[in-house]
Amino acid sequence: MADKVQIVAYEGTELKVLSPGDGSREAALSLPLSRLIVKVVRVPADQAEDATSVAARVLQSMSPYPDEPLTVSCEKLRETPDGVDFLAVALPESATDDIADALDAAKLSVTRVDATVLGQLRGMWSEIAPDGDAGARRMLVVGGPDCTSVFVLDGTVPCEVRAVSPESDISREALLSLLAAESFAGARALSEVVVAGDVPGADALAALAPVRRIGSVPDPAPGLAERAEDPLSANALPSSWREVLEETRFKAKLKGFLIVAGVVWALAMGILFGVPLAYGYMTDHQKALSREHARAYSEVKEMRDKVRLVQKYSDHSRSALEILKAVSDRLPAGVELTSWNFRRGESVRVSGEASETSPVYQFKDRLVDTGAFEGGVTLSPIRSQGGKQKFDIECKFVADEEGLR
Repeated sequence: MADKVQIVAYEGTELKVLSPGDGSREAALSLPLSRLIVKVVRVPADQAEDATSVAARVLQSMSPYPDEPLTVSCEKLRETPDGVDFLAVALPESATDDIADALDAAKLSVTRVDATVLGQLRGMWSEIAPDGDAGARRMLVVGGPDCTSVFVLDGTVPCEVRAVSPESDISREALLSLLAAESFAGARALSEVVVAGDVPGADALAALAPVRRIGSVPDPAPGLAERAEDPLSANALPSSWREVLEETRFKAKLKGFLIVAGVVWALAMGILFGVPLAYGYMTDHQKALSREHARAYSEVKEMRDKVRLVQKYSDHSRSALEILKAVSDRLPAGVELTSWNFRRGESVRVSGEASETSPVYQFKDRLVDTGAFEGGVTLSPIRSQGGKQKFDIECKFVADEEGLR
């Protein structure tokens, strides 16, 4: 992959090519640590196979967009007696409009998303932990144009990762990182602070431990290329970007297939009729129809995607808060909700209990009367349990999968 797929980095407001690759329209994207949600999480050994689900709950609680599901990727770091440590990474799609615009302008499809500083670390390991001192706890501070990356390492294994803005107090952030590392991996003496690149205020870190500088930050491209070749490394590619990538690849394959099929068809027609004039006319006519169909399909699909996007994010009347209020306002006396599951743009599912069944049917009718659930309101069979009437109600926002018909 290092020799075939180009690697690009988004820094500041610009998209930069780190490795040109073979000139294809696919690229691996690296981002500053501040653009990602990153956390070292510990998962019990018996849940290691489901580490992504465990990590997703942790990262979701850290996300500035709580209503947006995250696509979380985990990279195994080490196994400990207390469980398995993973580096969990996610990219919130709501914060990527400028990145998406830059990628669209460059006509690039992203195959993976990684942190730039992780590629830089690949080129600094020998300087970070010299031979004979691989188990010490040290702090690594890496300067960058967008943020300063702070790592607390036990040997070469991170136990805390933090992105610090240029305006923040680096001493305070370093102390918070140490406290978080002690909470996660236990208290250990800090042997040194390793500083790479330009870090404003780094001299103040001498109050924590001796400061050692290792010069300039290496080019991240080789390390990112190695990580791209490793199937076990984290890939923070959002699910919608992955769908776009698969769709682009499918279209490319389909185009090739259609070209081959068109050539075979043209040869067959030429052999069958043997009339050059008829052959030329039919070929031109079919190509014109194909181009018109492709153009019309692209226009309709683009408009439909835009409408979906606008409906999803601009219709505040169907936000989680508004729907919760609408449901709560119509709750009859004697009915108590026990669970709530909201899926934006799709459905809301509530469960509850009542002393008798009539308020439940009244509650269901009130939800129908709101007019907010075009896909219908479905009441599952009421169950009697422990003197209570248990019920589940599912309210769908749209009547079909397309939602735009």
